[in-house]
Amino acid sequence: MPAVEKLRDPASLQRLLAPRSFVVVGVSAEPTGFGARTVQNMRDFDGPVWCVNPKYAGQELHGRPCYASIADIPGAPDSAVIALPRQGVAQAVQDLAAKGGGGAAIYASGYGETDLPERAVEEQQLRDMARSLGFPLLGANCLGFVDHRLRAGGTFMPDYVKLTAPVGGVGVVSQSGALGYALMQAAERGFAMCHMTTAGNATDLDVCDLAAFQLTIPECRSVALVVEGLRDARRLFALGDMARDLGKAIVVLKLGRGEIGAKAAMSHTGSLAGSTAAWSAGFRRAGMLEVEDFDAMLETAGFFAKSPPPKTKGRGVGIVTPSGGAGIMAADHAEFAGLELPQPAPATEKVLRAAIPDFGSPRNPCDLTAQVATNPKSFEECMEAMLADEQYGAIVFPVVYHNPAPTATPARMKTLDPMAAAAGKPICVAWVPESLEGAGPEAADGSRHLSLFRSSRRMMKALSLWFDHHGPKPAAGRIDTAAETAAKAIPAGEATLMEAAAKSAFAAAGLPVVDERRARTAVEAVAAATALGFPVVLKVDSPDIAHKTEVGGVQLNLADASAVTAAFARIMEGARQHAPQARIDGVLVQRMEARGVELILGARRDPQFGTMVLVGLGGVQAELWKDVALDIAPVSTEGAMAMLKSLKAFPLLDGFRGSAKVDLDAVAGAVSRFSGFVAALGDRLDEAEINPLVCRENGCVAVDGLMKLSG
Repeated sequence: MPAVEKLRDPASLQRLLAPRSFVVVGVSAEPTGFGARTVQNMRDFDGPVWCVNPKYAGQELHGRPCYASIADIPGAPDSAVIALPRQGVAQAVQDLAAKGGGGAAIYASGYGETDLPERAVEEQQLRDMARSLGFPLLGANCLGFVDHRLRAGGTFMPDYVKLTAPVGGVGVVSQSGALGYALMQAAERGFAMCHMTTAGNATDLDVCDLAAFQLTIPECRSVALVVEGLRDARRLFALGDMARDLGKAIVVLKLGRGEIGAKAAMSHTGSLAGSTAAWSAGFRRAGMLEVEDFDAMLETAGFFAKSPPPKTKGRGVGIVTPSGGAGIMAADHAEFAGLELPQPAPATEKVLRAAIPDFGSPRNPCDLTAQVATNPKSFEECMEAMLADEQYGAIVFPVVYHNPAPTATPARMKTLDPMAAAAGKPICVAWVPESLEGAGPEAADGSRHLSLFRSSRRMMKALSLWFDHHGPKPAAGRIDTAAETAAKAIPAGEATLMEAAAKSAFAAAGLPVVDERRARTAVEAVAAATALGFPVVLKVDSPDIAHKTEVGGVQLNLADASAVTAAFARIMEGARQHAPQARIDGVLVQRMEARGVELILGARRDPQFGTMVLVGLGGVQAELWKDVALDIAPVSTEGAMAMLKSLKAFPLLDGFRGSAKVDLDAVAGAVSRFSGFVAALGDRLDEAEINPLVCRENGCVAVDGLMKLSG
């Protein structure tokens, strides 16, 4: 794969995205025009705003001076919006660069998104020109940007001036303009954010460049990032490193998660390691927090912007509520999210018992009962006791007020905010009432230390991400000498390595493989079986048959010479019937391995992230259950262990219902060595798999394998 393009220096985008002067090129007198709306959205901007339209030169448009041309503007504009048709954009870019401008947002569409080859060429020419001029572009086909700190509404979406929430710690970056501004509109209900940018076609700047700029904004503590696609998704890793170095979080949503258009390859791996899973693995490797739906974006980003790292080593959450039902609901979602609900420490329970009626519960969830409304002091005592309990990294407070929620809830939020600040722990407000707007939720949204969620499920998922984000991370994987040597030993050129050749390569890389012999005749098969020791397995040996079981090409547990002879005949007959065109080289004879848990190890070359490694439940069940974990190769043994533990089938490896535990260290080591080998193959690799890897208490062994290489 080609080298990764570096992120744009955020300092070079300062004038474009945080301007002190502004020009709109292509403003009409019609107030609903895109240029006119942009001028109106700059009403509260504390800096010069100029308009360009030769038709109105020397006049005022929407309260701002209008000039005949860019050359006539009385200063070099930091930022510009080009509200012209596509045909006039290139000249406007050149004129703005000649004037000393700092960059421009382009509203015009009709470029590469049309799928017309000539328009794609035109867009490439625009990119090349902008980069040669050192003039950064936002768009084309974008909705613009908003700097909420400067009250700069560089967008054609109407009524930005109505978004009056104070500046807060969340930045928004979206390829989709409509979705980006939809998130920005949370400011109308009191959600505090600092900046919003939209990439559109990403002709020049992509979402990684824009998010990198937002990370450097002092007020920004987290970025809500909406991604559709990238020219090179590996840029996410540099962005993730930057966020980690700055101690800030990136919450990401990938649009287009379906597998339409993805074609299954010849192995199981092709149908298991889909593009959605690859993106999720990429986000994890970048240290980003992926959410699954749009509704979770701002809630999660807002939570990370407000919340310090956990003070606990575990994943303990305390639930405090005046409603037993709301507490049970929150506890259910906590369990589903893999969180812990430890019971209060003795000192905490003593406070709770003294404050809570006997028909409540001094446990976790802590049911204060409705009596809390008549005794506010008891609420404060219980909340402070739970916050002080070292078992709890965060406290959840489900709001269940009915009437008078609009008046009672804001007061409660004002009580909770300093408590959270003093404890250094987040308080998550789960808003249960279906009365979604008003003073109550606005008070929580506007708080500096409280995080509002309108879904207990999303809240607990955010808390799970928070604990994971601040927890220990696996060491980086590496390619060792054995992997490099084994990769170099495979002759150059396009090739499909069937079972015997593939396993030979895996063995050279240090992987444990089953002992086997090749046999072209039944007599040779009996001799091989005798040398290996009975019982044995016979498998059809053919470069044209990938899935042997589908043609009757696998015969198991053959206990003597006569069984081997009969099995050889059955395999030959099955191959003739089901794959008459296939080349048959005989059979592979293997000693019958003891039973164990069967896993699949797979790898494929992903067009965005490079070599991906996969592990999951193997054998013939691989495609049925699709219980797999995916990561970017190479992975360390710690990373491989994390992959194994993420599987739903992990209990089978860990002694499910009294069965023997497999040697997890050996299995994780095999996954890591496999990942290093396939990573060493680089762009030569199309696909590789071991299926099954038989795992037992005394180690693991690769029983079958396949590799597909390109030139």
